[in-house]
Parts: sequence; structure tokens; C-alpha cells
Amino acid sequence: MSISVDNPSFLKVRVGQEIKKGDVISDNSTERDRLLKQKQSVTLQIDNLKSKTIPEPFKPRESLGLKPLPPAIFSEETAAIAQSKMKLSQAEALLEARSQLLQTDNPERRAESENAEAGFQIASQKVAEQEQMIQSMRDMKLSSEILQHEEAKLKQLRSLLDQANSALDQSKAKLNASAILQQQELQQLQINVRLAQSDLEVAQSRLIAAQNRRQLTEYDANLNEARRQQQENQTQQEYSRQQQQYAQSVRDRDYQLAQLAISLTNIEDKLALIPMLRSPRNGYIRRIKPWTGVNGKYTTTITISAAPATPSSKNGDSDAFSTRRYANGGLRQRSTNIVPSPNQSTRR
Repeated sequence: MSISVDNPSFLKVRVGQEIKKGDVISDNSTERDRLLKQKQSVTLQIDNLKSKTIPEPFKPRESLGLKPLPPAIFSEETAAIAQSKMKLSQAEALLEARSQLLQTDNPERRAESENAEAGFQIASQKVAEQEQMIQSMRDMKLSSEILQHEEAKLKQLRSLLDQANSALDQSKAKLNASAILQQQELQQLQINVRLAQSDLEVAQSRLIAAQNRRQLTEYDANLNEARRQQQENQTQQEYSRQQQQYAQSVRDRDYQLAQLAISLTNIEDKLALIPMLRSPRNGYIRRIKPWTGVNGKYTTTITISAAPATPSSKNGDSDAFSTRRYANGGLRQRSTNIVPSPNQSTRR
């Protein structure tokens, strides 16, 4: 794999290292981390601005003078308490009814997973039997037409094995997802019970608070008439001032959000321009040639092998997977040679 970078420090692998398909081989991680931190900072600023609500000023009502206080009625608070008690009973009953079911696996998903497991085992057995039969035919030196027919059949069986494996993975994922959903539902039911209990306590507190406020209102009724006119004038002045502040606050927030959005777009554009080279296959780093620099670009060649390097290996190219990474980010495969283990049949 021939790679070209701006700095040799971008190389993230070493000779003898085992890598998986998709592992990073070269990347300007320093610049990427710097830009990601900037992006995170800008994103946090945007989220903070969006989460901050700007309260609108409350328009005061026209004063009509103080009227006699109405009779003390707490029917709303009493009704809220009764409703909260009913909701608490419903939440507790639902939790008790669903707890046992939600603590066991979904039978449909469990059966689906077991069926997929059985299908995968059958497909694996068929592939193994077909491989053994082909090996026997080769030992018997049968005609190439027969071998080609059986190898084509083996290819179909391997395709079915891949499908069975995919179905097994999907069934396991569905089973896990079902378990997660059941756990979430159980937790939500428990939360609903606690919320209902909290609502009941709040409703009871509101009744006590309403009774206290009534007593305070009756006490202050005689004092409020003298101060009513003066407070009305002050309220109107304060309302005008709050309207101006609210309008200015909205303009300031919108301007800041627009500036941060531009900064975030610029950072994302810069991140998109940083090339990252990933491994196209599983294997080991067999060899890394010395760097050669031309016009500010540094080039080297990396050999990826299917097995770790041994003392007898000289060039490491017998089972290498070679590709070329160009400066514009393109990847072109040149050749693939795989040397099988002694217990496997030869495949190209």
C-alpha cells in the first residue's frame, strides 16, 4: 500500500502490528482533534444559546379597583388530590400486572433466535461436508468439469451460510433490542409510579399553600387599595422597559446563533478536507519502506500480510494485499494473493 502524507508522523501503524479491516493507517490526528474540540466548543455554545429561553414580558391587566374577596373555595385543589390518587392507583396496578412479563425474554424473539441458530449450524455443516467432498475428489484426481461443478455448489452453500449468519445476527439483535425495550418499559412503569406519588404530594401541598395564600390575601386586602394606583403606574413603566429588553435579547441571540453557525460550517468543511486512510483488510504490517520526500510530500510503501512476519520471510509479498492511496483520497486495488494455512484448501 503506497501512501503519501504531509508529515511522516501521520502514520499510525508499525511493523509487526496486527490490524483489522477499517483500522486507521494514516491520519492527521493532531489537526483533527484540534478541529473536533473547536466543533464541540461551538456546538456547546449553540446548544446553550438555544436552551436559554427569553421570557416574554407579561402584559399587565387594567386595574378596575379592588373588589370584595370571593368566598374561599378550594375545589380545584381538592379535585387535583383526588385525581392524583386515582393516577397513583392505576400506575401501581399496571406495574404489578406487567412486572413479571417484562422480566422474561420475549418468547417470539427467543424462538426466532433459536431457529436462526439452527439454520446457521445446518449451513455450516453443509459447507464443511462439501469442502471435504471436493478435497476427496481432488485426491482421486477426478475430471476438472466435476470439480468445477462441485466448487460452484460450494460457492452457493457458502452464500447460504453467509445469509444464515446474517439472519442469526439479526435475530440476536432483535432479541437484545426486545430485552432493552422491556427493561425500559419496566423502568418507565416504575418511574410512573414515583411520578404519581410526587404529583399527589404536590397536589396536597398546593391545597395547603392555597389555604395559606387565602389567609394572607385577606390580611393584605385593606393595604392594597392605597397602593394600587401607584403600583399600576410603575407596572406600566416596567412593562415598557421589559418589552425593549426582550426585543434586544432576541436580536442578540439570533445574531450570536448565526455567527456560531458560520463558524461550525467552516470547521466541518476543514474536517472534511483531512484525509484518513483505513486498512482494506485484516492482517499484519509486514514491512514499511523508508520515507521519501518530494515537494513537501512524504511517500512510503506498506505491505499488509495475512500472517505475521517470520524469520524465513524475505520480501513479505507472497500473501500481501497491495493498494495505492492517492493524494486526492482515491484508493485503487492492485492485487490480492492469499496463502492458505495447511488445513485449508487453496482459494484465489
